[in-house]
Amino acid sequence: MSILDLFKSALGYQKPTVQENKYHKIRTAPFFLNQKYQAHYLTHGWTIIDDVINNIEIDSFMQTFDEISKLEGFELDKNLLNSGRLFNPEIRKKTQKIINSNAATILPRMFNMNIVDSHTGGAYQVKPPHKNSDLLIHQDSTVIDEENDYCLFIWIPFCDITLENGPISFLSGSHLWGNTQRSLGVPWQFKNHIETLYNYIEPVIIKAGSVLVFDPATIHSSAPNLSKEIRHAITITVLRKNYQLVYYFRNPKLPENKIEKYYVDETFYYDYDFISKPDEKKWKKEIVDFKPFNISNKNLIRLIKQYSPKNN
Repeated sequence: MSILDLFKSALGYQKPTVQENKYHKIRTAPFFLNQKYQAHYLTHGWTIIDDVINNIEIDSFMQTFDEISKLEGFELDKNLLNSGRLFNPEIRKKTQKIINSNAATILPRMFNMNIVDSHTGGAYQVKPPHKNSDLLIHQDSTVIDEENDYCLFIWIPFCDITLENGPISFLSGSHLWGNTQRSLGVPWQFKNHIETLYNYIEPVIIKAGSVLVFDPATIHSSAPNLSKEIRHAITITVLRKNYQLVYYFRNPKLPENKIEKYYVDETFYYDYDFISKPDEKKWKKEIVDFKPFNISNKNLIRLIKQYSPKNN
């Protein structure tokens, strides 16, 4: 033990642990039926549940995909396509319909339906075979108020996911850092540290029929699809019953320490263009304190190591 450690010990100093983190405590309220999956999710921000989806369900998703791919505004080129960001509301509505139909039977296989709402939402995630089909490292948008609750995304691939066809890579433990005000209307708080973050992510391999469950706050990226086939997948949102959807918007007209928080419902995701300021006449708005995540590269590395499952 070093002199500094002896000095800290004499003062009663204790290293903070994940268990003392507010965002870990929030996530201890279980969604999963199996405690093993809940425990892995708590420390990593993601977990895999094997053999959940059957071929009939995959076929139904693919049939709807064929339908929306023929609609105006659907264009699949060299980049990953997220159907939730396409402007044609008919594409989004058809997607929500098939997701809600299948969620009613899929979610009970994994989650406690006494607390989970089966009518949520999601999107198709379609990755063409191209070297530019990767998805840059990021955190997904906040769906609910993560200062008081959490939600999950389930990612269902329609084929085996390998290192070749574009696996998702995660920075495990990053869901506990507390960056809770995320959206396309808020510049990403870690955008100046992308190179460093890439050094700590690890890919996840998953079989068709299995499900990848992850926290939208977990930092992740997706490698390019270097195979010869389109990589099809779909996401479904897992929310607690009586949920309230929220959307944050960084209005440049506000003071730097304030941010707009909108209380929205599912129709927001059908109609909103994800670029403009949300309609204040349609959605209730609240001005709240902005939580800046100004951090040096040195302290970021310290944060990564503190919340790494390998150290807890």
